[in-house]
Amino acid sequence: MEAQTILVNIEDMERGAWYKTPHLVRLYLLLLAPLVTITAWGFDLSMTNSLQALDGFNDRFGSPSGSQLGLYGASTQVGGLISVLFVPFVIDRYGRRLPCFVGSTIVVAMALMQTFSTSFNMFVGSKLVLGFGAFIALISAPTLITELAHPAQRTTITAIYNTLIYVGLIIGAWVAYGARDLPGNASWQIPCGLQAVLPAYQVCAIWFCPESPRWLIMRGRVEEAKRVLVKYHGGGHETPLVERELLEIIQGIEADRTNLRFKRADLKSHFTHRGNLHRLLICTVIAVGSQCLGSGLVSAYLPAILDQVGLQSTREKTLINGIINIWSWIVGMTSSLLMPRFRRRVVFLTCTSLMIVVFSVWTALAAMYVRTEQRNYGIGVVVSIFLFNTFYGASWLPLNVAYPLEIVTTKQRGVYFSWTLFVISGSSFAVNYINPIGLESLSWRYYIITIAFNCLVLGIIYFTFIETKDLSLEQIAVKFDKDLAGVLAGDPDAALKLDKLDIADAVCLERTERNK
Repeated sequence: MEAQTILVNIEDMERGAWYKTPHLVRLYLLLLAPLVTITAWGFDLSMTNSLQALDGFNDRFGSPSGSQLGLYGASTQVGGLISVLFVPFVIDRYGRRLPCFVGSTIVVAMALMQTFSTSFNMFVGSKLVLGFGAFIALISAPTLITELAHPAQRTTITAIYNTLIYVGLIIGAWVAYGARDLPGNASWQIPCGLQAVLPAYQVCAIWFCPESPRWLIMRGRVEEAKRVLVKYHGGGHETPLVERELLEIIQGIEADRTNLRFKRADLKSHFTHRGNLHRLLICTVIAVGSQCLGSGLVSAYLPAILDQVGLQSTREKTLINGIINIWSWIVGMTSSLLMPRFRRRVVFLTCTSLMIVVFSVWTALAAMYVRTEQRNYGIGVVVSIFLFNTFYGASWLPLNVAYPLEIVTTKQRGVYFSWTLFVISGSSFAVNYINPIGLESLSWRYYIITIAFNCLVLGIIYFTFIETKDLSLEQIAVKFDKDLAGVLAGDPDAALKLDKLDIADAVCLERTERNK
């Protein structure tokens, strides 16, 4: 009977029917706590833009402009960059859940401080500290999700994570729109106060979520890790899948210790060891590409782009912007659900190539509009923007968090993902400064520079990105560190064996035979 139950569960898992498996449903309901982190961040970003358009906000704080407005816009990123410097070491020492709790508690407190700010300096100061707290949660939450998700759904759920930022952006935009006509300070205080809702949920719910089994093993708490895997991956049974996972995690972390290259004290190894340099390069390319391939133009400067092609009415701009956000989220979610079926490297190469083609058409149409001023060319640019966002949303949006998190080891995950967020913030700051200057001085010719940069990134992807489809986190590590294979598998032929290993294949038969 026990063997039959395990057989059914694993067959359901292989068909992707996690919703028919009670312990997986329970696991993913608990993972909602860390999943809302990126949605809350999207809501915060939406508030940064939306509040500037509210009369009540401008009346209360004297219509900030110039350097004041620049500080207002950059404050959350500045606070986040400060936290990036130490959070990796905090999550290695105290686990993944506690930093989520602390970060979200700070966000709740600062959202309330914003709501009742009596001066613009107080408002900006609270935004800066809010960014500090938000980044603590933004680093620890996806790390917890990656390390706790079932192997069969890990790629899907980590890919979905980043697309949820659009849920926050959409909700935030509509909240600000709905509050715009409220009297007095209520028009901006209510949206600011609502920033606390999702982080408050995380503060309450994160302790119901289990701790990362990989972190527990790293701290020597193997029995606790085993109980987590048995309960949430095995449905209360010590299945061969659970046994294989536990063994791989222990061997992977032991391999880290054996080679000494992943210890915090040996930071030099991140810049001298070939496998670590390879990881660092990929994380950097992902971070820069996510902001600089053209998505930053669409997200921040769409009105200026539409002005250049004759679509100048406020109604047209707001309608197109709203539809693009919703469309990007739909594409990202769909891609996330389908991602386990496709090779990551192929997805990056195919979609980036198509982005280059579409951007070239976009550039040509913009140039034709400048020469002829025919509205049809302007409409063609809008279609090109939608197509560009489609290919970006199918690849870079879901994978710019999922891919960096899966190519690093347990000990590296905090450090490398913090670096990724640091580069994302720096790249975002750079393109937000450069793009308006380029658009104003070069008009459509500025797009040619972006196309050339896209081609450069495509070449780097071709020569450096590795395939991770159908591999566990420990198996992916061997792709970068072939010398670890012997430690992981315990024999000289380990690299070959691990390359071919799939922990979800045929383990049900092994368990069935054992229980006969």
